[in-house]
Amino acid sequence: MLCSVCDSATVLFGEATVLARHKAVFVRCPKCGTLAIENPHWLHEAYSQAITVSDLGLVARNLDLSRIVRVLIRLFFNPAGRFLDCAGGYGLLVRLMRDAGFDFYWHDPYCTNLFASQFSQSTAGDGPFELVTAFEMLEHLESPVQEFDRMFSLSENILCTTLLLPEPAPKPQEWWYYGLEHGQHITFYTRRSLELIAERFGRRFYTNGSGMHLFSTQQHSQLLFGFLARHKVARLLAPWLGRPSLLQADFTRATGLTLDRRNV
Repeated sequence: MLCSVCDSATVLFGEATVLARHKAVFVRCPKCGTLAIENPHWLHEAYSQAITVSDLGLVARNLDLSRIVRVLIRLFFNPAGRFLDCAGGYGLLVRLMRDAGFDFYWHDPYCTNLFASQFSQSTAGDGPFELVTAFEMLEHLESPVQEFDRMFSLSENILCTTLLLPEPAPKPQEWWYYGLEHGQHITFYTRRSLELIAERFGRRFYTNGSGMHLFSTQQHSQLLFGFLARHKVARLLAPWLGRPSLLQADFTRATGLTLDRRNV
């Protein structure tokens, strides 16, 4: 198997059991450190439920991410622009961002848009967007370069999350993020992995060193990004960096009525 990031030959890393019954072979790239599962033939079964039963942090994660995104957009991008959330799940982040005054839209081929059904990518068109967000998506990709190519066709800037592979890399049974119980996580990245993707597409790469990463044509302070892209910092700053909510306009669009927020 060739590395899905840099096309180098991979070496055997280990084996594990996925979904309690499928043998998974892990291979690693000696050049960039990317770790992947070879031929994950169980994906159709793994995605019988788009959101896994073990993803108990979904709501809290979206609340935290909405604050970080609000801060980064206000300080790094044009807050009056349009934004697209790829792998948007139930649409919770899109709804939170629209409530905070940012013109966000949703895309996810595997999940039902429950919270922002009128604001899908088909509603917004093909872009360009000021920023594409892709949270907890990269680890699901068999062909990450192909997916980055698609996202960069929509925006010059991508903000994403995926936990960086620790060094030394833990064995398949030793790290919860491998997700052996649900079988949806199949590719795991090092900082070098993501830097190579940025180089391939002519982007600058910024990271908080853990799980939040930005690919952008713009020049920013790595130190400032790493500071702002943290939950504790965003919780302090986000309340001061909002915009007039889109809730009223969205309600009128959906119902033709005026929302009386005095009774909300």
